[in-house]
Amino acid sequence: MRLKLSDIVKAAGGKLLCGDENTVITSFFTDSRQAENGAMFVPIRGERTDGHNYISSALEAGASASFTDHPLPPETAGDKALVLVKDCREALQKAAAWYREQFQIPVVGITGSVGKTTAKEMVAQALSAKFRVLKTAGNQNSQVGVPITVCGLKKDHTAAVVEMGVSMPGEMGRIAAVVKPTCAVMTNIGVSHLEFMKTRENILKEKSHIADYLPEGGFLFVNGDDDLLPTLKERLGNKVVTFGLGSHCDWRAYDLKEADKGTFFTCQAPNGERTELFVPAAGEHNVRNALASMAVARSLGVPAADGARAISAYKAPAMRQQVLEANGLLIIDDSYNASPDSVRSALEVLSTRKVPGKRVAVLADMLELGELSQQGHWDSGEYARKKGVDLLVAVGPLSKDTAEGFGPGAQWFASNEEAIAYLRSQLNPGDAVLVKGSRGMRVDRIVQALAQPEA
Repeated sequence: MRLKLSDIVKAAGGKLLCGDENTVITSFFTDSRQAENGAMFVPIRGERTDGHNYISSALEAGASASFTDHPLPPETAGDKALVLVKDCREALQKAAAWYREQFQIPVVGITGSVGKTTAKEMVAQALSAKFRVLKTAGNQNSQVGVPITVCGLKKDHTAAVVEMGVSMPGEMGRIAAVVKPTCAVMTNIGVSHLEFMKTRENILKEKSHIADYLPEGGFLFVNGDDDLLPTLKERLGNKVVTFGLGSHCDWRAYDLKEADKGTFFTCQAPNGERTELFVPAAGEHNVRNALASMAVARSLGVPAADGARAISAYKAPAMRQQVLEANGLLIIDDSYNASPDSVRSALEVLSTRKVPGKRVAVLADMLELGELSQQGHWDSGEYARKKGVDLLVAVGPLSKDTAEGFGPGAQWFASNEEAIAYLRSQLNPGDAVLVKGSRGMRVDRIVQALAQPEA
């Protein structure tokens, strides 16, 4: 990105308080510790801190300009620039939306209750067979992360894949106006964020706004095996294309064959074209991700063989069902986040692993489930037993219900440290261990402890 400050002021509907309007801005940032020359600070008001308290330090550390939502004396900025706006987050979104319009390239929006990051990575991988792809870094899928991602577009990018997350009503419409996807993918409608959305139907309604800016001929690819997503065809008609394992799906996977490091399957396109695929990640949910990736890639002109070859080189993002081998254990690190839907997917992966020892599931609290929290945890424990888990280790206050759902043989601990000590006393070479919990539970520390070389 290279934008004159004057363009940003105009796009954001702001007013230049001080500084040179010809200053060139090359990026936006929200963490004052990431200040650098050419960057513009976006001070966000949060529950715990107000970014406006760090404007001076960000500018002193090298930033070239900053937004502010209230007038500040020029001496606050020194020889740098200050731009007054009504709301800094909204100003960033407006500037990013204007910048997005400077690019006439395919832009794929990715959303869903779970699996967004994995789907984003796999779609970008498939498109890399033909395009130079910008993709969302990590999981920067928020009201701030999305516009910062869009502003990462450069002249040599020929496509973009943008992860788009929401947790509150009204959020998808705002970021869809920034991204203006030319096609989109919806992975599923689960129970994440029910604390704020209340029902799955509300989640569907909110996430469907990803299609608000689809152009003529732009498709919304949805998981046809989900019970709610196919209903979007009633409203959006031919824009909706389904993918999944069911015979009713437009893009279909069949003849699945589990392998040591992934799944072989046949991909059938709506026109009957068949392609043999291998996705190097376990579980039916990853077969669906591969289907969605092929559907998007083929719609954008990637030859089937090239898309399949690219998908076969996919590598799982950190802490998302990464398979590690350490100290004789097979560790499935799925510690980034958790919801009832993603726990079920992870347990299915654990159940498919052929190991000589025990199958152990370490399941920590799932947050933001609202009124469904108790039932969601209990159901996860019950499902773990049904999938043949030999030992369940529950961690955190909410996970007492997970242990109860599993029944005899479950162990509950209040902290990661207690769970680690117990696991070290119980695990033997040949065991497979799944570790999963909401991000706030920091169960990646359990993975790190189990993977450490033995003393």
